[in-house]
Amino acid sequence: MRPTTAILLTFFAVYAAAPAFAQAPAQAAAAASAAAQALPPAKVPELTLVPASTLGAPTPVADRATQADWVAGPPEDAPDDPATAEEIDKESAELEDMRKAEEESHVDEATAEVAPHAPGEGRIDLLPELDHDLAQLQAEYDIPVEVNEAVVSYVRFFQSRAARAHFVKWLGRSHRYIERYREILKEEGLPQDTVYLAMIESGFGNFAYSRARASGPWQFIAATGKHFGLTLDFWVDERRDPERSARAAARYLKQLYQQTGDWRLAWAGYNAGVGRIFKAKKKGYDDFWEMAAAPGRKVLRAETKGYVPKLMAAAIVSKHPEAFGFKAEEIEPQRWTEYAEVDVPSATLLSVLARAAAVSEKALIDLNPELRRACTPPRPYKLKIPIAAAETFAANWPALKGKVRMTFAGHVVRRGDTLSAIALRFGVPVQGIMEMNGLKSARRLRIGQELIVPRPTGGVMAARTPEPARRVEPVARRRTTRVAAAAPADRPRSTLRVRPGDTLWSISRKLGVELDELCRWNGIEDPGRHKLLVGKQLVVYADRG
Repeated sequence: MRPTTAILLTFFAVYAAAPAFAQAPAQAAAAASAAAQALPPAKVPELTLVPASTLGAPTPVADRATQADWVAGPPEDAPDDPATAEEIDKESAELEDMRKAEEESHVDEATAEVAPHAPGEGRIDLLPELDHDLAQLQAEYDIPVEVNEAVVSYVRFFQSRAARAHFVKWLGRSHRYIERYREILKEEGLPQDTVYLAMIESGFGNFAYSRARASGPWQFIAATGKHFGLTLDFWVDERRDPERSARAAARYLKQLYQQTGDWRLAWAGYNAGVGRIFKAKKKGYDDFWEMAAAPGRKVLRAETKGYVPKLMAAAIVSKHPEAFGFKAEEIEPQRWTEYAEVDVPSATLLSVLARAAAVSEKALIDLNPELRRACTPPRPYKLKIPIAAAETFAANWPALKGKVRMTFAGHVVRRGDTLSAIALRFGVPVQGIMEMNGLKSARRLRIGQELIVPRPTGGVMAARTPEPARRVEPVARRRTTRVAAAAPADRPRSTLRVRPGDTLWSISRKLGVELDELCRWNGIEDPGRHKLLVGKQLVVYADRG
């Protein structure tokens, strides 16, 4: 799903953010007010090189960084940190399951030869669950909502065995995001019920990633996200930031509405691209339902034909869940987390920041889903922390602030290189290089591959003095036997239970000790090949904070 390109970096990267989107002239006061909410253009700081210390300049990257044709920063398509990748895999699987269920149900075929249901007295024949007529239903929304066979087919799809469990999850997540999204949409001058577009795009999943390489709750592809002001680089992916992506989506939808003159066509353009809508209009189709009724792929793809009725169906069911069989007791409503923003001056491990705030690392990932690494970017960054932890962070952070910064070196893989040799040269654990670059196997290196090497500058993981450059035999071939080290005299012994997702490298980061030290305490010979079992207890001699 995600490319496995690894990265090189011998400098702190600063990147040019995407150009700010230029709004079209406002045609009404509401549009003018919304335009004022646009994200400001990002300022591009000057490139700052970081010396490769005493490592003997193992790669020519620093030289390349000064050349005009060198892009300031590593490629953005490197795999995410394992903890983040786990969240991506989980939410992406849910999105793919829903897509397959929709495809197998052929629910999109109901768009053929349908017309909007006309307003009238009494109940809606196609939706007997509702006790009011169409005019009353439509009055509940500030977006177009119609009832026809296509819309009702999606209502029944959401109720079906294949989709119901997923829709229950979506309803649970909606409690966390809908009100905040409504505020943003209102500020940007859009109908507030446009919020249901995020529901059908991702189920309000920040980490959802589609087959089309779209990401985040509003499912931006990289190019479109950048065009509307979202930063996407090796360190962050703001398509996953719920608030910034919502504002970007609002601007995009506003532009689509100005281009098409109709919200149904704007939604269809969000899914298919406005160019396809323009082509349909040139063929004489001015109404979405006419476009959807055209046979085959002549005008719209099946996915786009179903997109508009699916959005309307999601809006109808979400405002009347009980009527359609979604009981309150089966929905686990998530809650919006009020947060404070703290300034982190440079790259710092999330585990250290979590310790300063006295919260879990997962809590920080949840509040900062845009972060792609186990650390903040190597530039000043505003990190969100739970507002309840703000005072604790303010009290603890000054003591840690100057001791836990990270620097990054780079290495281009050459013939004969092994990860163990590279790790020894830079004085860092193999596991750290693997996790920073999203490598699943220490043996899968390619000549010319670019690696980024994390090198803490403070007390978390002090670098060793490197030996002279030489060919180092891979760790897996060594025949040494490691026995548990004696207890450090100045630290009490305790144990730590391995949890799902833990690695020896991540545990050592949280403890603030070197990986080799942790392995010595537990008689672990080769951390790269050691199978860490969930529930296993490790011996530690460190304050876990």
